[in-house]
Parts: sequence; structure tokens; C-alpha cells
Amino acid sequence: MNIQRPLVGVLTYRNGNFIAGKTYLTRLALTAETHNCGLIVYSPADIDENKGIVYGFVYDIKTKVWRRKKTHLPHIVYDRFSNMLPEVFKKYAAYRSASRLTYLNNRFAHKWNAHRFLSQDQHIAPYLPDTVLMQRGALQRMIRKHPILYVKPVNGSGGKGILRIRHNGSIFEMVGRDRQNNIIRNIMRTCPATERFLLTWCQRQGRTFILQQGLALSLLPNSICDSRVLVQKNEQDEWMITGMVGKQSPQQFVTSNLQSGGRAIGLEELLGYRFSVKEVSRILDEIRRVSLLLPRHIESKFGNFIEFGIDIGIDTKGRVWIIEVNTKPNRELFRLAGQLDVYQTSIEMPIRVAAHRLLTPNF
Repeated sequence: MNIQRPLVGVLTYRNGNFIAGKTYLTRLALTAETHNCGLIVYSPADIDENKGIVYGFVYDIKTKVWRRKKTHLPHIVYDRFSNMLPEVFKKYAAYRSASRLTYLNNRFAHKWNAHRFLSQDQHIAPYLPDTVLMQRGALQRMIRKHPILYVKPVNGSGGKGILRIRHNGSIFEMVGRDRQNNIIRNIMRTCPATERFLLTWCQRQGRTFILQQGLALSLLPNSICDSRVLVQKNEQDEWMITGMVGKQSPQQFVTSNLQSGGRAIGLEELLGYRFSVKEVSRILDEIRRVSLLLPRHIESKFGNFIEFGIDIGIDTKGRVWIIEVNTKPNRELFRLAGQLDVYQTSIEMPIRVAAHRLLTPNF
């Protein structure tokens, strides 16, 4: 494809003047300039593929301001749309299904369908926590096996809408956050009463939920700890691990998300508080191996992707677990952990791959 100045599109959520992820998008725009590419940011409402135009936003390097601009369709699109509110997500999904543009990344399944798909691979299944749909009778079956459970929306991020259920004697203690990130606390005395509360909770959220085995992730006292692994494709279309970082939150925050009060910490440092040098090496090798298994398996059914943010839990016995696979990963963890080289590479890679594909003959 002979293009003097390739145009990379970034699909994201917009509401009026609010553009989701603007700080990251600014870094992307600066990176695109260094690779002689233009970059335009837009939402599904900003584009008309039939007319061949997009009325999106471009970053003015001189004034350091994002401004509206009408231009031709992008040559390739980096999908960063991550708003999971049902009414917003439906419009996005309808647009993606009808879009004829070339994308760096396809769409993956929600948490429940993803779990069912990943469970089919014999090499991945042992790393998955026990998970079922949240429906009548599920709590009683699961609580017999696991004293701690999590209720999670199948479409969600940032720790919002997640409840932790801890069964201690005759008490069912629930704590979590609603869609507005408000803290929720409740105590029930019986399993049926707890289940009624949970089913009502799910119904009010207007989303489907899963019920998942809780893991012993207190690698540090009174904390919940896990890790984020960022895997990305390079210009040779090979999967590579860009970086790994640990996450730690006080136990009362239920999850280790930064939005819920978590902090970033070097993964090797985090593991070193709990395990021997030999065990740390073994755990890191296992994390690397499973993190590179996942992309290949996902692409076998869902098509091409550019990157995955994989949340990996390491329990107090050193067992590795796959908590979640995110196709629109956040990079801020690496910056906050002081891994600035990893942070910069993580931003550059999608642009480098896009530019390489557009400037390579027979693309």
C-alpha cells in the first residue's frame, strides 16, 4: 500500500468534550508523529463509513490541544473503546459489527464466554478459578467448595460492580463497589438470604454476573496482591511480553485495581516478600509461559489482536491463576512502578506495528 502519510484511527468513547483516555491518546499521537503517521481519535458517532469521512479529534503538537477535524477514513484502526455501560456498549458493538475498516484488534468475549472458551484448552484450564453463572442455586453449590467467592459483571472493568462474599461460620459478609464506585457492605445470616440479596443486586445492575472462586492472594499482610502482564505483537507479528508488574491493595478494597486504591510494585519484589529466590524464578517462568499461551489460543477463534493485559494471581502457596484477560489494557501501572522504559515501549508498540503494516508491500 503506497501511502505518503498513513492515518491511524483510534476508536474510543466520547461524551461531549470528554474523550476517554486522553492522556494515553496524547502520548499515542506524539508517538505517531515520530513514525510519520497521522492519528485521529473518534467515537462511533463521529464516523460515516458510507460517505468515507470521519469527524474526529487530532492533537496539535504546537498548541498542545485536541481539536476537531474532518478527514478521510483511517487506513487502520486501533480499537480502545472500553465503556461497558450496557446502553453505551450496545451502540459500540453494533458499529463494530457493521464496520468495514481494517483493525489492529478484534473483539473478545465477555468474562463468562471467555471462561468457557479458555476452559476448552487443556494447557490453560488448570489456571482458571472455578467459575459459574450467578443464578439461583449457584451460591449454595459454590460456597460448599470455596469459603470466599466473588460476584463479577461479565462486562466490567476497574473493580466496579464486584462483590466479595466471605463465609465465616453462620455469617455471610459481603463487601464491594457498585457501578458508581461506592463501597457496599452487608452481612447476612443465611445462604438463602444472601442469595436473594445477590440476585437482586445483579438485577438492579442490569447486567449478567458470574460467581467465581476466591483466591488466597494475601502475599503481603492485610493486602490483596496480583499482577498484570502486558503481551504485545511486534513488527514481525510475534507475541512478546512487554512487561510484568505487581499490584497491591488493602484487603478492605476487595480488588487490586488502581481505581479501587491499589498501588503498583515490582513483581519480583512483591514475590520476594513471600517466596524463596528459587520459587520466585519458577513462578515468573510459569507466568511467562501461560501469558504467551493465551494470545495464540484466543486468536485461533477470535482473529487478530495487537495486545492483551493479563491479570495473573499468585496465591500464598505459589500457584499461578489467570484472573482476567483484557483486550484494552491500561499502561499506567508500569509508570507508577517506575518502569518507564516498559511504559514507553507499551505505548509505542501499537503505532510501530500499525506503521509497519501500512508501509509494508502487500499489506
